[in-house]
Amino acid sequence: MAKILNIAVSLSGSAASLITAKYAIYLSRQLNAKLYAIYVVDARSLHELLKTRIFVEIEAVEYERDLKDQGVNVIERVRKMAEIKKVEYEGLLLNGVVHEEVVNKVRELSAGLLVIGELKEIVSRREIFYDEGERIFRESPCPVVVVKNPEEVERLYKEVEQ
Repeated sequence: MAKILNIAVSLSGSAASLITAKYAIYLSRQLNAKLYAIYVVDARSLHELLKTRIFVEIEAVEYERDLKDQGVNVIERVRKMAEIKKVEYEGLLLNGVVHEEVVNKVRELSAGLLVIGELKEIVSRREIFYDEGERIFRESPCPVVVVKNPEEVERLYKEVEQ
């Protein structure tokens, strides 16, 4: 049986993303695999906000800076969590179309597993094609773990020896 050497986790700035990170840390520790946390600044959304004139250029630049700062903060917070649990870790801050960047990086890292947050409920066929989480799930080149049940994740994370 092939050993999983690398695990990737796709992060956003949401609180639920930290639960996803905790489960990825738990899995990495159990499998003795390196964890790569991926945060993508969503260039497509920025472009759309400019194109539809919701933002002017200066607002887009400020918003992009805020998103990058948020990404740096999330990556650093997860780094500290991984360090406490003695998990080898690397944080990656990328810029581009979210699903493309995540899928390409997972492929580049030869990740044996991708951990993502719970998919939101799809209410129309159109959302299947435009929801970034759904696209990451469907296009991933490796098995995907979808994190659910935050209480169980917290329990497992706390059980990991420090």
